[in-house]
Amino acid sequence: MKKIALIVVAILLALSPAMAQEKFDYKLIKEIVDNERTYFNDILKLYLADDALLRTDDVALVYYGQTYLPTYKGGNDINEKTLKKYVAENNQLKIYETAKKILSYNPVSLNALFYAWLSSQQLLKPEKETKSYVNKYLKILEMITTMGDGKSSKSPFRVINPDDQEHVMYGILDIENVISRSLDTKTLCNIIRVTPSKKFTSGTMYFDVSRYLVHTSKNK
Repeated sequence: MKKIALIVVAILLALSPAMAQEKFDYKLIKEIVDNERTYFNDILKLYLADDALLRTDDVALVYYGQTYLPTYKGGNDINEKTLKKYVAENNQLKIYETAKKILSYNPVSLNALFYAWLSSQQLLKPEKETKSYVNKYLKILEMITTMGDGKSSKSPFRVINPDDQEHVMYGILDIENVISRSLDTKTLCNIIRVTPSKKFTSGTMYFDVSRYLVHTSKNK
């Protein structure tokens, strides 16, 4: 996963975790998904079309809103596990096909977006397609680091899949060394001790994984 830092660093230079934080409300997102599905679907269409007018809160609605849909699998997605297998084998065609399969029902999977991006380049797919994966990937990372600064359980980076932590750490914050990981069962935050970087100067990073944990507990 540390390869992410090397691959995306040039593109991510414009993104900064020091951006002004925006208000965040899971309850509001759930209410929109449950009771304003037409609106949610309209925003989803804008996201899928890479609409330039898409706002940070729109991306948040699409990303976190996935956890309130029946298609959300959390960390129990067999296709995500299969994707990792093909990545380990460096089977570019299978990586591409599996990533696209995941994106058909989970369009905010950072793993799928990242590897669809890389494999589409390797397979010489149309540039427009590759740029679409990149655009979505970066928009989600930008949103996560805008909605929180990751320096406390009150303003954590919020992710819907523990794997997304790696993309934030290595893809945007240039973290090179993870010292330890632990879960705070009261706040449902993963607390990750790291060697600070220029982009993240604290030695402790907080990731809210509550949506993933709630879903996992319901499906045991």
